Amino acid sequence: MQESVSRAEMLAVLAADAAKIKSNLSKQCNVLCMAKCPAFEEVADTQIYGFSCEVKLAEKYGVLAADEGQLLIQELEQGLANIYATVGEDE
Repeated sequence: MQESVSRAEMLAVLAADAAKIKSNLSKQCNVLCMAKCPAFEEVADTQIYGFSCEVKLAEKYGVLAADEGQLLIQELEQGLANIYATVGEDE
């Protein structure tokens, strides 16, 4: 088991997780056209919450500063807002 994680490794993991969340939700929007569905919004909220927990863990162990973590969360939220906007245009 690895004893420590570098800042670069943590940023790579967080970037990959954020990209995966955006990709999965984008695919669901494209396939199911359910961006306005309460269940879909619940999934998005749950994903953002899980990601924010990852970020807080990285902050707790000093791998990320609080403002950096907040920026990562905001970027994910903005990406999801863009997905919603794109689906809303198609309706």
